[in-house]
Amino acid sequence: MAGVALIAYGIISGQATPEVFLNWQGVAIVFGGTIAATFISHPSREVFRGFMSYFIIFRSGRVNYIDVIDKMVTAIRIGQRDGVQAMQAQFKNVRGLWIFKDGLQMLVNGYTREEVKTTLEDQVKWQVSRELKQRDLFMSMSQTAPAFGMIGTLIGLINMLLTLQTNPSDVGSGLAIALITTFYGLILANMIFAPIGGKIAEQAETNLLCETLQIEAILLIYDKKNYIFARDKLAAYLNAGSRKKLMKVAGKGALQKKQGLFKKAA
Repeated sequence: MAGVALIAYGIISGQATPEVFLNWQGVAIVFGGTIAATFISHPSREVFRGFMSYFIIFRSGRVNYIDVIDKMVTAIRIGQRDGVQAMQAQFKNVRGLWIFKDGLQMLVNGYTREEVKTTLEDQVKWQVSRELKQRDLFMSMSQTAPAFGMIGTLIGLINMLLTLQTNPSDVGSGLAIALITTFYGLILANMIFAPIGGKIAEQAETNLLCETLQIEAILLIYDKKNYIFARDKLAAYLNAGSRKKLMKVAGKGALQKKQGLFKKAA
């Protein structure tokens, strides 16, 4: 937002009026041409999915890895005490963590450890592949937009040269209008399409880590590891600051449980 505000300030504070930077023919050439080229080079289904991912990504918040690990460790603890069915029931109404839920269902259905590992890793692999396709879509648009900006500039220059003999005084304004499309192409590429592509790639990495944690948690259940070991193993995927926060959360949970036991004893 700060970058947009600075560009707007640069336009408004200049000698020319802001209306000079508005040219609907240029917008139609650059934006329309970019969209048309995208539909030609990509399946329409992928294009619509990419546009939908734009709204999903900017609407979704950051993944709280500490909360994810804490929920799974709690489920592992319940499973060790009450069995897999109780663990599955605990996670029935929890939003997200679909990989962990699928793994629990496979565990209930009697899949082997290797079968579960292979199946879940394939799910994650293709999910990442779809997300990277959406990234590539917007990166492709970021490369196409400046090209159509140049096409718009050439069209404007041709029209300007055609009127050069009849209205030579309009050369300056005609050249300015011709260059507007180059401006549009660069703005679309570097302030919209490329940042969206980068945001999708960042979200894909975030999702990959979250899903990797879920697969690791399922495998720890198969290996019948203690919930404390499971927590420490999953914490190894986090940075030092997040690990400290996770240990604080785990410490508070243990303290609350201990206080609850004392109340029951009283």
